[in-house]
Amino acid sequence: MSFKTILVPVSSPEASASTLTMALQVARRWNSHLEIMHVRADPRGLVPYTGEGMDGSMIEEIMDVTEREGGERAVQTRAMFDAFCKEHDLTVSDKPLADAGVTVSWREETGREDEVVALRGRLYDLIVVGRLVADAPLPSPITLEAALHDTGRPILVAPPVATASCGSHIAIAWEASPEAARTIAVSIQALVEAEQVTVLDPKLPQPLPLASADLVDRLRWHGVDAKIHAFDVSPTEVGAAFLKHAATVGADMLVKGAYSQSRLRQMVLGGRTRHILNNATIPTLLAK
Repeated sequence: MSFKTILVPVSSPEASASTLTMALQVARRWNSHLEIMHVRADPRGLVPYTGEGMDGSMIEEIMDVTEREGGERAVQTRAMFDAFCKEHDLTVSDKPLADAGVTVSWREETGREDEVVALRGRLYDLIVVGRLVADAPLPSPITLEAALHDTGRPILVAPPVATASCGSHIAIAWEASPEAARTIAVSIQALVEAEQVTVLDPKLPQPLPLASADLVDRLRWHGVDAKIHAFDVSPTEVGAAFLKHAATVGADMLVKGAYSQSRLRQMVLGGRTRHILNNATIPTLLAK
């Protein structure tokens, strides 16, 4: 499928610049519509989380600070949006326009960002979110997880530093899992249009139940002439190996099924998807 409608949650100018850039690169491939959405925190939502022993004045002060900081961040983020549209000469419209190329619109909501994204994200072909950054509260890991687990839509995880291209050379992280199959299916149009496709084939002590050559044979029916890049790896290092070998072959985008292992196991012991969410330096398309 092509991604004609794309939701892009933006939290702040500092945390969202790369996300906007990567979303625009994808949108230009299909003359897509980008809805740039900023969610302001609702101070009233903090009341159930305030500690015991706080009096009314303390709670009111916390709410006032949240309201003020949220308002300032909203103004700054809207200014970033306006500057971005002007820099790239984008057509601002909330309705489809014939022959307009990429269009963009602004949406502002109030509430919890993860809850808003989880709901509205179900309306779009793709959601572009920023990758997690160590010791930084934004982009929010909760929002990323909500986009991935609660929308039923694929997500593109943008690295902290935007890459020069996205989708010219796509690497597929082959795991022979249902999640991998779904992600390949939703990204098939991107694979068809890519200049190069490489299947990353981890050679594990326990072989995968479906060989990468079988995937390559199926992709040929779509006109995709994929190459196989095989490598030896231990089961605990697969996530890091996917990133390493995507860089080795020169890919500018990674396609991977999300959480093909138990999500709880990944949270406790670490895992492939978790490692990629924390470390990817190229745009990564994920689906469940």
